[in-house]
Amino acid sequence: MLSASAHTDTFARDNLPPMNQWPEFNLDGFDYPEHLNAGFELTDAMVAKGFGDHTALIGNGRQRTYKELTDWTNRLAHVLVDDLGVKAGNRVLIRSANNPAMVACWLAATKVGAVVVNTMPML
Repeated sequence: MLSASAHTDTFARDNLPPMNQWPEFNLDGFDYPEHLNAGFELTDAMVAKGFGDHTALIGNGRQRTYKELTDWTNRLAHVLVDDLGVKAGNRVLIRSANNPAMVACWLAATKVGAVVVNTMPML
């Protein structure tokens, strides 16, 4: 049985395959909270832990620190919510090559609780 969802748009959850078709999840030894936001944990939490000046991303000829990445993803997250009306559980498609901007977009969409799908133009 699934626990309560933080998503207001439950389409993705409502359309999961039957549980008997799910893989086995062995989470023994992992103490995750009931709700976890990977976008926050990979950016804001790293800054809060004192890693703000450490390199988080390298690509396109430059390096970005965790602080820079956090600021960038928070700005993108605000656009998603305030300008585009994205709500937790909405599906967001990111069509991009693998680069720092794609990572920032994925983190921002994940921070707002979106269900993110990445595609590459080459495909």
